[in-house]
Amino acid sequence: MKVKKEQKKRSSLSKKADSKIGAKPVAGAGGVVSDIANAKVSRRTLLRGTATAVAVVGVSSVAMKGMQFQPVKEQSASSSSTTSSTSTPLTTNTNTATAPAPPPVLPTDPTAPRTITLNVNNKNISVTVEPRDMLVDVLRDTLGLIATKRPCNRMECGACTVLIDGVPHESCTIMAIRTVGHSITTAEIATGDPVVAALDAAWVTADGGQCSYCGPGYIMAATALLKTNPNPSVDDIKAACSGNLCRCGNYMHIITAIQLAATNLAAASSGGA
Repeated sequence: MKVKKEQKKRSSLSKKADSKIGAKPVAGAGGVVSDIANAKVSRRTLLRGTATAVAVVGVSSVAMKGMQFQPVKEQSASSSSTTSSTSTPLTTNTNTATAPAPPPVLPTDPTAPRTITLNVNNKNISVTVEPRDMLVDVLRDTLGLIATKRPCNRMECGACTVLIDGVPHESCTIMAIRTVGHSITTAEIATGDPVVAALDAAWVTADGGQCSYCGPGYIMAATALLKTNPNPSVDDIKAACSGNLCRCGNYMHIITAIQLAATNLAAASSGGA
């Protein structure tokens, strides 16, 4: 009797436990699903199992992320050789253009002194100069023609005026090598040019210069004028000599000297005819 009572008591307790956890048997032919359904699982056990499953999923996801940064293992020598033999070789773009040709080498130094030939006062003179030498320096320092002056050295006073092919130029701003093949006339040609000789004589007669430092430049400018205009007016003389300065302020005597030279040249020309 006691055994039956204990069995009844146990069966009633099991029914109460089943009703509390809501466990219901799964219909089927048995197997794993039936075993899980028939198993008695408490709520605490279920919660523990769910937490464990979540932790496992989180760890596995982190592991998968870490695996993304793992370097790829190198292939073995045999596999790489097989792959290279079967794969198509890559083509590389190469620059086929040739390098630019180097600049030609000059036979001589372009800044080195050189010998040139100048035609000065109707004479060909060979002279050694540097490419940077100005004509005024070559005339004065190398050739010794000191009638050409260099007061300002910046083309303002006209005292360095010479004739190049009959045109007045300030020689302080012209390189000597640029005058090769041209005719250069300085005040030293007085004995070989009738116009320059007439101006020299008139300069003395009319007191054209006081210190005469600017005289050679004025005479060169006046020579170019009288050869193109034998009978110039005062305005013509002023225009022709506007680039020349007289530090003594002897301008009226200079104009008179040029007019006198023009008169003497005209008289000599008519008398000779």
